Amino acid sequence: MIFFKPTVQNGDDKRILFQAIENEASCGSCVLEINGDKAEVFSVNCDKDKLYLVEGLIKSAFNYAALKNCYMGYCKSEEFTDILDKLNLIKADGLYFNDIPSILSGNCCKGKDII
Repeated sequence: MIFFKPTVQNGDDKRILFQAIENEASCGSCVLEINGDKAEVFSVNCDKDKLYLVEGLIKSAFNYAALKNCYMGYCKSEEFTDILDKLNLIKADGLYFNDIPSILSGNCCKGKDII
């Protein structure tokens, strides 16, 4: 079972580390930064053989942001652009974004081989 664990960084509830925990081992992470009604996910990483975690990390972070009254979501990741291109995100100048309800309603991997 995969668990996405949020951890507040340095006592600041505006910066949260999300870890993908599988079989009690961390195998991926990302950082969420909240600024008013905007949320940005960056520093996305995971084991190369577990790319299926990228979508879960991003959606877990944006779900958390929505619970903190954020409406717009932004994502920066140069390494996983192939996955981000398949999510319900708009791309402009290397930055991916959309309203969080739209991001959470999409699915990048259903019926697709991303590995």
